Amino acid sequence: MVAIVGHPTHVTTEWKWFAVLIGLGVIALICAFIAVTTKTIGWRVWKLVEGADGVSSTSKFQWLVWLTVILFSYTVLWVLRARTGDYSAISSVPANLLTVLGFSTATAVGAKGITVGYLQSNRISKPTPATPTAPGASRTGGILEDDTGTPELAKIQMVAFTFIAVGIFLATVVHEIHTNQVQMGLPNIDSSLLVLMGISQGGYLGKKLVTINPPPPPSPPAA
Repeated sequence: MVAIVGHPTHVTTEWKWFAVLIGLGVIALICAFIAVTTKTIGWRVWKLVEGADGVSSTSKFQWLVWLTVILFSYTVLWVLRARTGDYSAISSVPANLLTVLGFSTATAVGAKGITVGYLQSNRISKPTPATPTAPGASRTGGILEDDTGTPELAKIQMVAFTFIAVGIFLATVVHEIHTNQVQMGLPNIDSSLLVLMGISQGGYLGKKLVTINPPPPPSPPAA
C-alpha cells in the first residue's frame, strides 16, 4: 500500500462501516432518482429487469446485479481511499472486471436484439403487458424459466455463475477493506471464472437463437 505523507493510511472500523453506508446510500439515491424521473416504474425499481412482455428478463437481471455490485464497491473503496488522503478517482480497474461488465452489457443487448428480430419475423410470439390472460392464469417465463414456464438450463447456468462470481468479488472487496488495502483499487476476477461466465452467457444467447415459438394461427371468422 502506498503511504500518503501527512495523511493516515489506516482506516478505523467506524470509517469502514461509514463507507459501506455511503455505498448503500448511493445505490438508494439512484433508485430514488429512477423512481422520481420514471413514472412508469416509480418506486418499483425491480421492474428495470422486466421485458416488454412484463416478465423478468434473465439478461437484464444479471446486467443489473453486476452494475449495482461494481458501483457499490467502487463507491466504498473510493471513500476509504479519500479517508487516507487520496481523493483521485480509482484508476486501477482490472481488465477482467471491465470484461465482465462488457459481457453482461453485450448479453443484455444481444438478447434484446434477438427477441426483437424474431418478433418482427413472426418466429416467436410474446404477449404485451396489456394482453389479458385467462382467469386464474399467470404470465409464464422469468429469470429461470422459458416462455412456457419450464425451467431453462441455460438461464439457470448463467444466473448460477453470476451469483458465484458476484459472491467471490464481494468477498474480495470485504477482504481488501478488512486488511486496509484500499489503495489497491478494485479487485480482479479470476480468468477461469471469467471464461465460465462467458461460456454460460454464450450458451444463453445460443439458446435464444435456436428458440422458435411461432404465434398461434388466427381464429377463423365467426359464421
